[in-house]
Amino acid sequence: MPYLTQALCPQCALPAHDGGLCAACLNHPPAFDFSLAAFAYTAPITQLIIAAKFSENWSLLPTLGQLLLKRVSSAARPDFIVPLPLHPERLKERGYNQAFELAKPIARQLQLTLRPELLKRHINTEHQARLSQAERHKNMQQAFSTKSNIEGKHIVLIDDVMTSGSSLHAAASCLKEAGAARVDNWVLARAL
Repeated sequence: MPYLTQALCPQCALPAHDGGLCAACLNHPPAFDFSLAAFAYTAPITQLIIAAKFSENWSLLPTLGQLLLKRVSSAARPDFIVPLPLHPERLKERGYNQAFELAKPIARQLQLTLRPELLKRHINTEHQARLSQAERHKNMQQAFSTKSNIEGKHIVLIDDVMTSGSSLHAAASCLKEAGAARVDNWVLARAL
């Protein structure tokens, strides 16, 4: 399994020589504060995630959630866990939200509050995998909304893959605008 074992930037989870903030996070800080990833987005994790998301093998997701749980079990405890939401049309098409399925065993075993309703995706964005990094960032602008009172709260976003970080940045921006004090990412895999 391609566990991430090298020194990583604590903000974006990309390799960093000394484990400090990388140049990208220093020069253009993302809206999220901290990121943990269990694996590099490479085989066999890539195939497992693709099978779970696009081949209707959602039964893989609780096991993958257990693997992510091992990575995040010693992380700072948030007030809430929020799976990165899908647009309602994408959710209807797929039948399940992979981030929610990953989040369930983590919330249960760490006894954390799972709040999937806290964040809504109100724009049905283009699939990120088809876009360049600049297009990904533009694609996600204003895609999320929340009406919840989260003033001063520490929130963890859970997702399957962090590629450019654009989706998680947009979600964290929305949560910070609504008053969140800290937003972290717990992701199964990080594209390096």
